This record gives sequence, structure tokens and C-alpha cells, in this order.
Amino acid sequence: MGLIQQQTIKGTIYSFLGVVLGFVNIAILSPLIFTTDQIGLTQVMIAIATILSQVGSLGFNNVTNRLFPYFRAKEKGHNGYLSLAFLITTTGFIVCLIGLVLYMPSFIEGNRDKSALLSEYAWYIPVLLGFLMLFTLLDNYCKVLFKAVLGTFLHDFVLRLVILALLLSFYFQLIDFSTYVLLFVLSQAVPSLVIIIYLLFKGEFRFTGFRDIITPDFSKQIISLSVFGIVAGLSTIALTTIDKYLVNSFEGLGDAGVYSIAVYFATLILIPSRSLGKIAVPVVSEAWKNNDRKVIQDVYYKSSINQLLVGLLIFVGIVANMNNIFRILPPEYAKGETVIIFFGLANIVSASAGACKIILSTSSHYRFQAYLMIIFIAVVIISNLILIPAMGITGAAVASLISMFIYTGLTVIALKKFFGLWPFNKVHLLVLICSVIIYLAAGLLPELQLIPDILVRSLLIVLAFTIIMIVFRISDDALNLFNTILSYFKRKS
Repeated sequence: MGLIQQQTIKGTIYSFLGVVLGFVNIAILSPLIFTTDQIGLTQVMIAIATILSQVGSLGFNNVTNRLFPYFRAKEKGHNGYLSLAFLITTTGFIVCLIGLVLYMPSFIEGNRDKSALLSEYAWYIPVLLGFLMLFTLLDNYCKVLFKAVLGTFLHDFVLRLVILALLLSFYFQLIDFSTYVLLFVLSQAVPSLVIIIYLLFKGEFRFTGFRDIITPDFSKQIISLSVFGIVAGLSTIALTTIDKYLVNSFEGLGDAGVYSIAVYFATLILIPSRSLGKIAVPVVSEAWKNNDRKVIQDVYYKSSINQLLVGLLIFVGIVANMNNIFRILPPEYAKGETVIIFFGLANIVSASAGACKIILSTSSHYRFQAYLMIIFIAVVIISNLILIPAMGITGAAVASLISMFIYTGLTVIALKKFFGLWPFNKVHLLVLICSVIIYLAAGLLPELQLIPDILVRSLLIVLAFTIIMIVFRISDDALNLFNTILSYFKRKS
């Protein structure tokens, strides 16, 4: 089993464990414990800090993805990579902090009527920004050291476990809401602290000089990659954060809270994609360095079919259980149904193209991806500005679908034109047709009590997808995993 497959499986397992915690935190406890405004507060704060962190990183993550193979040398402290990364990230944080201090009075006043809680806790945003930027730097560093699973485990599982403890503390009145928000913000530092301890233990947290490796030509590459990396970073979070900010601006924190809960269900589709993305970056970067197109095409196709298969399994499971979802949530969340559908379709589009964005961003045509991202950001903002006033939170989800379809389609076309790479074949169409049939068949099942209905409906959907995967041999990786699991249980029995 190859490195990508091993770590993708591990990362996906940790992510799914995190999903279970996230489901308890967001879908069950939060709507019962908090008002929609209180839920919207933490989600919008995270969204704003995430947007700013992409600007504050000054595009250095893009430098890491493409150029770290040239820094790599453990015995030399990777030629001062960590020193350079901290220097650039700290500079970017200071620039953002100055901007926040200057803008914050206007921001607080502008949100005082529609989003009073956001105005009250606005000064936590710079703290969140610092923690997010630190984690992004360290997680990216672990990723290129082929330790991508660590960040996934800490962010998707451990952090959610900490937040669960905070939710229960608030529920049992051990802390008030102000203390909850403070501890929520501080908890964002936990993953970074653990990574630092891990890197120190492994001898990878070293600050050394970097002047010897930074030649004039290398400096030009770093600057160029950083400039385009800022655009890349903004487009990466455009789909998942700008919409929440704009929903808050047009509809208020309450609808932002409802929208965030609905989006949570739809983003489950991207769990395998996120795990794969972290692991594929160093592999694809090394392949470009060695001009190994065969490896890149292999990663491209396998990531596409595997992500589509798992993504559609999750999407069909969610949509088939839509009634059950809203039997769990309070009535005011019912208008989030269309958000789940449209945002879920946007994520299916993204997942179906596999590692296309990683491949283009690490290639010699990374500048072209930056141009596509500018188009993407423009489409996201314009479509949200048009559709949110007309359709409310459903408009934000439709805007996400439109934006993702255009951006992903153009990226796939670009890889075909520049490198002759293509991820799709007739198997993809087969998976889509079978998914529609399974969804329609699930709709014929009689409705049971809540828990039995969820279990029976979901298990039958998983069984149907498994049968299709085996009969049509849709994914060799998935079949190998299935056979490994089957062999394990045979040995145990």
C-alpha cells in the first residue's frame, strides 16, 4: 500500500472520527444549547480570521508546496526553511494586525444593530487570526515532511474533543457564554502547541540561517510564488468563508448560524479530499521535480474516482436522510434544506476533479491557476451579492455551486491543454448513474422511528455502493481496502 493511500486512509479515519464529534457538537448540542446568533458568532469570527490568515501568510504556503524539495536537508535544518517561514508569517501577521486595529472601530459600529454579539466580541478576531496562521504554517511544514496525518488528527479530532468539553461545561452551567467564547478562541492554539512539541521531539523544529540557499534567482521564484500564493489562498477559502461573512452582512448572525449548520452537513463530502490534499502535495511536487508525468496522471485519476465514489456515497446518505436531519434540528433550521443540497453538489463537483488544483498549483503553470482563482473569487463575490438578497441563504449555496463548477471546469481544461492530463472516463458516468438509482431506491423505503430509520437507510445505502464497487470494479484502491478489512475480520474469527 503506497504512501498516499496509507495516509489518506488514516487521515480519512481521523476526519470521520472528527465528523462524529462535529456532528454531536454542531448538529445536536449547539442548536439545543445556543441561539442561532450565538452559533453564528463563532462561525463568522472563524470565517473572518480565515480570510485574513490567507492574506497574512503572504502566500508562503504556495512557496512551501512548490519549493520545499529544494530546502529539504534534515541535517542542515532544511536550510533555514522554518526560520524563513516564521519571518514571513510574523511579518504578515503584523501587517494584518495593524489593519485590524485601524478598521475595528468601524467594524464594531457597523455590526452593532444587526450582529450585536459580533460587535461585542470583535477583538477576539486578531487572537484567532494569530492562532490560525500559526497552525497553517506548522501543518504545512508537517505536510511536506510527509506527516500530514498529524494536523488532520489534531484539527479534526482533538480540537473538536476540546470544544465538546467546552460545550458540555456551558450546558451544565460551569461557565457562562463569555467564558465559553474566550476558551473557544484559546482552544484554537491547542493543535499548534502539540505540533511544536512533536517537531521538537523529532528534531525538526530548528531555526537556522537561510542566506546560503537564497540566491537571486531563488528569491525571484519565492516572491513570484508568494504573490500568486496570496490569490491561491484567498480562492481556497472563498467558497467556505466569504459566503458566511456575506450572509451575516445581508441577513444577520441568526441566518449565518442556520447557514453554518447546513453547510456543515454538505462539507462532510470533502473529508477524503482534505486528507488526500495534504498528502498529495509533496508527492506531486517531487514528481514535477523529476518530470514524472506517469505518477502525476496516476494520482490525478485515482484521486478523482475515489473522491467521487466516497463523495457520492456521503451525499446520497445525507440527502436520503434529509427528513431525519430536520427531525433532529430545531424547526428554525428547516430553511437550510436547500443549502445542504446545493452546497453538497458544489462539493461533489470539487471532489470529482480529484487533485487537479494541487497538480496545477505545483506545476510550471502555477501562474495560470492564480488567474483562474481571480476569476473564481470574482464569481463567488458577485454571485453571492446577487443571489443572497434574492434568495437568502439558499442563494449563497447556489452561488457556491456556480462558482465551483466554473473554477473546477477551467482547471481541468487547463491541465488537459498544458500537460495532456485528464481524470475522467466512463467509470465516472457509471458511478453517477448508480448513485441516482440508489437515491431513488432509498426514497421508497418506509419511514421508521428516528434512530432505526437512520441506521437502516444508511446501512442499505452503504451496502448498495459496496456491491456496485465490487461488481463493476470501480476503484482498485477501494477494493484493496475492502479486501484488507475483510481479511482482518476473517483472521479474527
